[in-house]
Amino acid sequence: MVKLLYFITTITILALINFISSYYFQFSFIDLALPVGVLGILATAPNNFLTDFFNSQPYMEVEQERHAKFGKAPIYASAAYTLYAVIFIFVYYRSYFF
Repeated sequence: MVKLLYFITTITILALINFISSYYFQFSFIDLALPVGVLGILATAPNNFLTDFFNSQPYMEVEQERHAKFGKAPIYASAAYTLYAVIFIFVYYRSYFF
């Protein structure tokens, strides 16, 4: 239940960042969805198990405590947000692709 709450919270935060930045910069919501999703992935990358290969040295002392705070739910939510953004961009701009 807690992981689902982290997942929904992360998607909500990314959507709010996307909405506020699109309002502030006068861009379309769909145009900023992909960059916000990628920034979400980069922001949650320390919780990503794929970064262990590159960032194993700073975490050697506290390996047991590393995933205890948020787990992997934020990175999955950011990746899902980015994937949905790519799909919606492709659907929205399908006339440019075909």
